[in-house]
Amino acid sequence: MPIDDPTTATPSEIDEELARLGIEHAKATDTVNGLTARVHRLVNDGMAEYATELQPRIEQARQTIAECEAAARPLDAEFERRGGWTRAWLVLNTGGHVHRTMECRTCFPSTRFAWLTQLSGHDETEIVEQAGKAACTECYPSAPVDIRNQPRRIKTPEQLAREAEKAERAKAKAAKAITAPDGTPLRTKGYGQIDTEFTARRSYLDALAYARYLTRASIAHHRDTIAEYREDAQLILAALAALAAPRTTCAPNWLPRSKPGGSANTSSGALCRLCLAWNASPAYAPIRFPREDPYR
Repeated sequence: MPIDDPTTATPSEIDEELARLGIEHAKATDTVNGLTARVHRLVNDGMAEYATELQPRIEQARQTIAECEAAARPLDAEFERRGGWTRAWLVLNTGGHVHRTMECRTCFPSTRFAWLTQLSGHDETEIVEQAGKAACTECYPSAPVDIRNQPRRIKTPEQLAREAEKAERAKAKAAKAITAPDGTPLRTKGYGQIDTEFTARRSYLDALAYARYLTRASIAHHRDTIAEYREDAQLILAALAALAAPRTTCAPNWLPRSKPGGSANTSSGALCRLCLAWNASPAYAPIRFPREDPYR
C-alpha cells in the first residue's frame, strides 16, 4: 500500500512497501528484457513490422520501472534519515538461514531471499530467538548456543498471507454453519447431521414436501413416518430461527397482520414469517404449512 508520509510509518510498513515495489520492478525489468530480446530476433529475421507491435508493451514496462523507482526513493531516504533499522532475510531453500543482510559472505549472487518485513525494526535478540537454529552464525555471531539449537519460528510474508487467507475461509465457513439451538450438532432422524444453513434449508423443504405427500396419500399408513418428518422439520426450523436471531432483523420475513396465524413479533404489528411457520407446522392431521415458506 502506498505510503503518503514515510516519517510516520513504521519500519515494517516501509519495508513491506519497498518489498512490493521491488517485486513490481523485477517483473517489469523481466518484461523489458524479454520483449527486447524478441524484438532483436524479429528484426534479425526480417520481421520488423511485428517487432514494432511490441514497442508499446516495452514502454509500459519501462514506465512501471520508473514509477517504482520514484516511489521507493522517499522510503529509502527515510531509512537513511533514521540511521537505518534492523532487517532480516530468509534464504528460500531447504534449511535456509536467516540473515542480517543479503550481502552475507555465505550467500551467492544466485541466492533467493524472502524479505522478512514483519521483523524490520525489531530488536536483534528477538529476531535471533525467532530464527532459532536458522540464524546465520556469520550475521549473528553473538547468538547464544541454546537459542541456535531451537527450531525456527519465523514465517515468510507469503506464508503469513496464506495463513490469513485460510483463517478468512474458516471464518466464512463458520458463518455458514448451523447447530441446534443449544449449540450441539444439528442431528435429524431422516437427514443425519446437518452442518450448513444451505443444507438445513434444503432439508427443511424436503421434510415439508414428503410430509405433505404422505399426508395426502394415507395418514393411517404413514403416521409414524409423517411424525418423523414433522419432528425433523420442527428441529431444523428451530435451528434456522436461532441462526437468524443474531442477525438483529426479521424485516425480510415480516408479513402483514392481516395474514392468519402467528403472533405479533414487532411493535409495528407485523408477523414474522418464521413465527408463522413455527405456529402453523405443528398441525398434524392433516399437516398444514404456511403458503409462503421462509426458506424457499
